Amino acid sequence: MKRILFVVMLALAVSCQSEEQSKGDTLYAKKDFKGAVEAYNEYLKLHPSHVKSLYNRGRSYEELNQYDKALKDFEKVLDIDGKNTSAMLSLAKYYYRAENYEQSLYFAELAIKEKDDLAEGYFWVGRAAHHMGEFPKARSGYNNAINLDRQYGEAFLYRGALSMQEKKSTGACQDFKQAASLGVKEAESAVSKYCK
Repeated sequence: MKRILFVVMLALAVSCQSEEQSKGDTLYAKKDFKGAVEAYNEYLKLHPSHVKSLYNRGRSYEELNQYDKALKDFEKVLDIDGKNTSAMLSLAKYYYRAENYEQSLYFAELAIKEKDDLAEGYFWVGRAAHHMGEFPKARSGYNNAINLDRQYGEAFLYRGALSMQEKKSTGACQDFKQAASLGVKEAESAVSKYCK
């Protein structure tokens, strides 16, 4: 009888934990990031090392423009799971936003070393290298992102911007038009400004 009671109590505990976690995931999916943070906070009190909840809370903080809190969660994810490419890419984006392009490049390259088919990783290599004036590396990053994902509109846009800086307007306009056809709004203004 004690054994049955123990099994029932354990099942209830697991069920409650799953409900708390899935509540955060549900709110996150609905883009209720404030509610998601609150739900993840509750869940993480009992499960402080749950990688998915930590990462999604970090992404929720990011969506709420609470970047320092997001940074702490992404770093904690990497402390727990040193091979987590999602956290690496989020850190690449964080440091890019903070204009620390060397750190952005570091985390983007770290992600690619872990998994070499990450279009987003190559994109952030391109963005960071572009800002650092390393144009061949930037072009290589954009090319790799596009080769891995032909729908990556932003990679076309920024490769076009790089071509424009290199005075290669024909290639730039091709990329701007491709980015615009993929729904990138900034590309439409680039087409009207540079491609007559």
